[in-house]
Amino acid sequence: MILNLRELASKDGPVQLHGMLDMSELVSGRRDIRIEEPVKADLTALWDAGLAKVEGTLKAKLELVCSKCLKAFTEDIGYPVGEMFTQQRSIADKDEDVHLVHDERVDLVPHLKDSLLVQLPLAPSCDTACEGLCPVCGTDRNAQSCDCEQETIDPRLAGLKDFFNR
Repeated sequence: MILNLRELASKDGPVQLHGMLDMSELVSGRRDIRIEEPVKADLTALWDAGLAKVEGTLKAKLELVCSKCLKAFTEDIGYPVGEMFTQQRSIADKDEDVHLVHDERVDLVPHLKDSLLVQLPLAPSCDTACEGLCPVCGTDRNAQSCDCEQETIDPRLAGLKDFFNR
């Protein structure tokens, strides 16, 4: 997905950019997350006084593994994207969020990959009410309950446990 800065500057209004991007290599080697199909990018680019502003959304279908119960589930996600590009060093020096580019053609794919990568969930959950696995016996607490003692005591405070039993 290429953005031509010269063409964007010559347009009177915003330019629409749409595409399907293969970003599966972002999560290659990971077992907890997989990108099911190409990521859909719907972007709008606008030229404003030497600055190209690109905004829009990335939509993807992810196969995730729940961090609590270890069950696989799929989720359709949509993440906002906002990038700014300029060829003028004076503009880029004022704002660290502006990318300084030297060519009039900008490949947006690396920037979109970075945007998607930072938005991926660190600890996905299949449901907000997921109870996860029992840390003692490993039983899936969503399917059945167990009689394991769940009391955990900070080892630094374990000596105070019997303080009131005297």
